[in-house]
Amino acid sequence: MRFYITDDDMAVRFMLAQIIEDGDLGEVVGESEDGSLLDGETLTLKQVDILLIDLLMPIRDGIETIRYIKPTFKGKIIMISQVESKELIGEAYLLGIDHYITKPINKVEVLAVIRKVIEHTRLEKSLQDIHKSLNNVLHFDSQSVQRENSFKENNIVTSGRFLLSELGIAGEKGSKDLLDILHILFNYEKEHSFDNGFPSLKETFDHLAEKKYGKTATEIELIKERKASKQRVRRAIY
Repeated sequence: MRFYITDDDMAVRFMLAQIIEDGDLGEVVGESEDGSLLDGETLTLKQVDILLIDLLMPIRDGIETIRYIKPTFKGKIIMISQVESKELIGEAYLLGIDHYITKPINKVEVLAVIRKVIEHTRLEKSLQDIHKSLNNVLHFDSQSVQRENSFKENNIVTSGRFLLSELGIAGEKGSKDLLDILHILFNYEKEHSFDNGFPSLKETFDHLAEKKYGKTATEIELIKERKASKQRVRRAIY
């Protein structure tokens, strides 16, 4: 992984760089003392994977800097600050930061947060690779799917099983629920399309419960099955 550090405190930049290098997490390819010295194009040229940026800086703070670089920088962002304002932290998350580290710098916390972000980055890349593989195997891309509804139901279910297998959760109890959800969405698209968005989670789990018990099911049975299905799906995803 390639890191870039922006913080007005030289000691903090040095500590973060040392933690990254000593922890064998990657290399620090650049640093700056203020957000005004940072732009998305530079980060992209340096192939930065993770940006660590201070919240409060004298000229341009972390939030304004993130707004400025977001259109061009697609890497992960970790915010650093001793400020514990829920409003500022919430605003930072809404802008797209991936995690938050508090000052004073704690080596254990820094290592845990960065490793978690690296894990998420690798998982996203794996999912992208799986998506590309599926496109190659099934000879379609997202544009052709939107233009024509030529795939049969068994193709969708087969693709779903393949994806769950690649993710290593095909054996989980919730995997059947996920395949049933895929089946429901497939039929929903045929009837309504997704022009106005997907059905709500409540609608989806209602359909799952009805599929298991049928139209004659009691409300108690449906409520019980909705709850059980949600738990199975949540555990499988977790």
